[in-house]
Amino acid sequence: MKKISFLAIFLFAAASVIIGLSSGTENYPLTKIIKILFNPPYNTFERTILLQIRLPRIWCGFLTGSGLAVSGLILQAILKNPLAESYTLGVSGGASLGIAFGIVSGHMMVVPVFAFAGSVVSTFILLLIASLRKMSSGTLLLLGIMLNFIFSSFSLLIITLLQKERFMEAVVWFMGNLSSYHPETLKSAPLFLIPAYLITWLYWKQLNIFSLGEEKAITLGIDPEKKRYMWLTLTGLITGYCVSLAGLVGFVGLVIPHTVRILVGTDHKKTIPAAILAGGSFLIIADTLARTIVKPIEIPVGVISGFFGGIFFVLILLKTSRRQKW
Repeated sequence: MKKISFLAIFLFAAASVIIGLSSGTENYPLTKIIKILFNPPYNTFERTILLQIRLPRIWCGFLTGSGLAVSGLILQAILKNPLAESYTLGVSGGASLGIAFGIVSGHMMVVPVFAFAGSVVSTFILLLIASLRKMSSGTLLLLGIMLNFIFSSFSLLIITLLQKERFMEAVVWFMGNLSSYHPETLKSAPLFLIPAYLITWLYWKQLNIFSLGEEKAITLGIDPEKKRYMWLTLTGLITGYCVSLAGLVGFVGLVIPHTVRILVGTDHKKTIPAAILAGGSFLIIADTLARTIVKPIEIPVGVISGFFGGIFFVLILLKTSRRQKW
């Protein structure tokens, strides 16, 4: 059954790439895509659209979606809370504040840098307060939610003072948009995200132990507090990179971990690669819908992921709440 689930996830990933390439202002059938990609003299204009516009955007969506899914999976394990994800821990609030400062600077090229910096700063503020007060996992989650509100409030205050043009740019970043990525950020993202995924997978046993509870972790020789801060730092960096690519995209880190646990079980050796594929594929499909659902207007991908992700999450919760293991 689990092998079939992995195959289904892999086929979903392959299908999402094909759908992303073929769908847009003008739709291309698969046969035409093959001709364009493997016959260079064939229609150079359409080849440019596929290779320089759609394919990089698909890659951006996959990296962002997979990163958010992995960070959500880690946080739900170490905090043993099904509602934990990077956005409920204040990372999105810090990122939004960074985005606001970046847009105020007037240079859109530096917005990804500010977004990443805001995510990292908010993560370290959370870690600093938590280490000083020796907070439990539940209290840590509440602290993250409060920090998120504080940072988001400052962000809204800043963008309300902006000119109309900059205000719209800020709104696009706050709602998530895969077309706003900076090429240099996209090139450098795999150099960090892929090693981060590998590190996460290499320590899958530790995440399994965390899922059993802090008392069990202590009996097995793991210092929960110290290791929790290490994992929080890693998720903060992963989320920061994702935000610097696509802005604030919600619900991926909440829905995908639940979905893959239902499909492949709770063993993180299996859920981590499944989350990478499923999270990336989900966001590619969401972005494809954002580009095509009301042509030629493009809807922010965060709207699509939030809408369908929310419905999907409610359905999963209603159908599988008794079977979900923690």
